[in-house]
Amino acid sequence: MLCTSSSSSDESDGLELPRLHRDEILEDILEHVERFRSRFKDLNYAALEDDVLKPVLANTFDPEVQVRGFMKLLQPTSAYRDALKHIDNAELRKQITRFADGSSAKDAVGESGFNVGAHPSPGVKHHFSLLTALRDALLCGGSLKTTVKDFLNISDMREYTKNLPVVFEDHSETQVIEAYSDVPFENWGQSVKNTPRVTFLPQTVRGVQNVVRFAIDHGLRVRCAGYRHSWSGIFSQDREVLISLVNLRQVTTLPDPMSIIPGPYTGQDVPDLRTIELKEQVADGKRLCRVGVAVTNEDFRRWAVANDTWTFPVDVILVEVTIGGVNGPICHGAGARHKTISDYVRKVEYVDCNGNLQVVDDPALVKAAAGCFGLLGVVTHITFELDAMSYAVMEPRKVDVELAIPPLRKDDIPSELRSPWFNDADAAEKLQRAKEEFERRANDYYSEWFWFTYQQKAWINTWNTTDDGEGSEEYPSESAVFLQWVEGWIGGVMTGHPWFNAIPGYWQTQLLATLGMASLPPTFGETNTPTIKTSLPNGLHFRRGIQNLRVRDMEFQIPILRDESTGKMDYSIVQRAWWDIIRLVYEYTNNKKDPSSPMRLTLELRIMNGSDVLMAPQKGNAQTASIEVLSVPDAVADEEWHGFIQKVADIWMSYGEEYNVRPHWAKEWQQVKFKGRPAVEYLKNVAYKDQLVEFKDALRRIGEPHGWGLEQLRGRFSNKLWDEIVFS
Repeated sequence: MLCTSSSSSDESDGLELPRLHRDEILEDILEHVERFRSRFKDLNYAALEDDVLKPVLANTFDPEVQVRGFMKLLQPTSAYRDALKHIDNAELRKQITRFADGSSAKDAVGESGFNVGAHPSPGVKHHFSLLTALRDALLCGGSLKTTVKDFLNISDMREYTKNLPVVFEDHSETQVIEAYSDVPFENWGQSVKNTPRVTFLPQTVRGVQNVVRFAIDHGLRVRCAGYRHSWSGIFSQDREVLISLVNLRQVTTLPDPMSIIPGPYTGQDVPDLRTIELKEQVADGKRLCRVGVAVTNEDFRRWAVANDTWTFPVDVILVEVTIGGVNGPICHGAGARHKTISDYVRKVEYVDCNGNLQVVDDPALVKAAAGCFGLLGVVTHITFELDAMSYAVMEPRKVDVELAIPPLRKDDIPSELRSPWFNDADAAEKLQRAKEEFERRANDYYSEWFWFTYQQKAWINTWNTTDDGEGSEEYPSESAVFLQWVEGWIGGVMTGHPWFNAIPGYWQTQLLATLGMASLPPTFGETNTPTIKTSLPNGLHFRRGIQNLRVRDMEFQIPILRDESTGKMDYSIVQRAWWDIIRLVYEYTNNKKDPSSPMRLTLELRIMNGSDVLMAPQKGNAQTASIEVLSVPDAVADEEWHGFIQKVADIWMSYGEEYNVRPHWAKEWQQVKFKGRPAVEYLKNVAYKDQLVEFKDALRRIGEPHGWGLEQLRGRFSNKLWDEIVFS
């Protein structure tokens, strides 16, 4: 069979597609990688072979050796040198170089330590580079690089400066909000692009009010963005107003030092939108906390760990996101007892259509105000209900993929994934025990499963908590966080390199799986099972730096139903949804006419609860299987991704009328058809038909005493997507 993946180059033509078993793909790369040397002479192929591929084949899982091997592969290239040069922090550049040259992660970090919050991802820095260039030009009298000036179509900086809007940050009108006109916007996933008329970067509530009043005066709409980690069209539009909740200081310097000091994160030096204030205790082990929407997950994690008293009970893994960005599109964590993050909101403070500061604290109306996609107005502060601090007792596993989430039928396992015990007499018994173990883990405090494409092992990360903090450790350690950050960084460098885009898709997939599995515990051998006790926020944010690698991502929420005869949850739908996609991946790659590898990263699953938030895709569920497929941008460039996610959607939407399957609002779904109907039309008229009625009614009830109506919301805070779903 010829390798005809559209990502292949002339050198890969004629390669026989191996059996898609991890070891056979590794051996295939070892045997044929020399074919690419003639086009890509500057790569260190010896490092790829000796430090990455051969150790994996030998099951010597030393994460530092493997991550360093990828660095050494790319170190001679201009892409590596450019990526290193674009890291602003000189100390971080030295740390990376020391590690690449052979120092351990601990020695590379040294006494200076490593603060992940100080080093935003290249994807974020790239978007802000134009704003930063303009800011620097304005501060130094109009000097702007020709390339940037041409890109922005600016002929005269003095004229540009003269036309910038003057909107004040404070009551005394002495501080002007940073503002930039006509700067192109691009989200982190590169799926949304537009050019707002003005991008404002306010830091105070008064500033937000004045921006909204500016929009009123000029007939403009207002939308917000944090770190831009959403794929759907929830952002601003061409020629409208964008409020950036992340300012240039956040993406170019250390976080505010208050974020690591125990006690209230308040004071004169802390911007309004970045405060953390503990409020009254509302029950045993429950306390309210008022959080500014520009506070990042990393800010809050560090604050919570330093205080060691109160914490979010659940959160997303990413630390490079804002609290506002997590709440707005109804994001979630994992755990059968946990609802979405928006379900823990108790009060919302927002700037309304008239530029006035308002509060929603009626429990019934908060269900609409929390997770309202920015339609209510510009949210400035959110009051959450926190839990008393507890400690995660983590026991991560790497197990045979058949045993992680066993299939409904033994024959559902593709031949490439079948373990040596597949034909043993006790295979059925082994799978039954694995099913029981999976169902037990599905009800742990936190529960998620990862399968990196083509791998024999799946990674299981389920754990419970304890109130006893004795023996807890800072996890990951600073050196481990550094390694995770570098792993994501070098992954981003590699996936953007022409060599990576030239090699076959199944090679790309295997290399990314090798890199991804390298530092996931257990890290030394497949049988070692560490036990890690750490503060709950560290357990929730067990991975740092994953934002360094751009990905494409589609996630669906599938209801888990209760078996009426037993009263227990029926997890068979989870098994089915998981293995349906694994089989689909192999159908794509084993297609003799057009083999491809569209899912080049992972299949991920989290078990969670339902939700009471009106527009949550989990609303009404007893439990929910939150399941997603991830790939890299080259799969889009190779025209493999969109067709694949359509087939994934077709499968997950086919499970019967009793399953109201719906996508995560922030992920990719707009280009997909649901049951043959355009996504927007299906969500509006089928999936959320009743919820939309409740949602709009709740918005009306919020607006009546606040002096606005739905048409004002639409005119001030909507965009094309929400016009179609909510207001049309």
